[in-house]
Formats: sequence, C-alpha cells, structure tokens
Amino acid sequence: MLFNKKQPQLSAEQALGLKPMRLVEAEMQRVQGVDDNAGGLLTVKLRQPKWGRRLFRLPEHATKTFEFDSIGTFVWENIDGKTSVEQIIKRLSKRYDLNLREAQVPTLSFLQTLIKKGLVGVPLEKAKKEPV
Repeated sequence: MLFNKKQPQLSAEQALGLKPMRLVEAEMQRVQGVDDNAGGLLTVKLRQPKWGRRLFRLPEHATKTFEFDSIGTFVWENIDGKTSVEQIIKRLSKRYDLNLREAQVPTLSFLQTLIKKGLVGVPLEKAKKEPV
C-alpha cells in the first residue's frame, strides 16, 4: 500500500483543460531531416537521487537523451505551463492537417509517457477548482 497512490479521477473536459509544465531543465536539439518535419533529441541533466547518494555517485555532467519524432518535438515545444492540452491538440491538428481525434490520441499518449518519465507534470489542484 505504500506505493499505491490513488490517482484523482478527471473528466475528459478537465483533462483537456490541464496545462502541462516541464519539470526538468532540458535542451532540445532538432535533427536535420529531408523535410522540416524532422524530430529532435532532448537532453536532460540527471539528478542524483537522495536515497542513492551513499550507494553510488553520478558523474557531474551525467545526462540522458530522449529521441522524439516530429510530433513529439512539436508537443514538447508547446509545453509551457500556460497552454492547455486542448490548445496543444488544436495546434497539432492545424500544423499537420489532422482532424482533432487524430491529433488527440497521440498527444494524450505522448503526454502520459512524459509524465511517467518525470519530464512533465500537471497541476491537478487547478483542474479541480476550475471547470473547463
């Protein structure tokens, strides 16, 4: 039960109204491709976990690199803590000429992955107080 944190249940409207924000300082480097829809490499500086300081020590400039496709790069660049998930989906739809459903599925899936990796977070308190 120690690690079983109960996640608050949000309606679809509340989830689309959330404004994701970056939790890490990272550098996005665009990968040059044949067209301007190339992806990117996100480099994140690793932090030493508190529990691991006595067991092992990370090198001072240790980093981890994530490879994003063009849609992932677009979504990452639109995560600023001010833009809602719904706005990101609409921008993606317009940019890649997709209908809203085609843009919503990969965006929500990608955001869930970023949250699990600890790169992005969403303030849930605001979602409960502000109806969307």
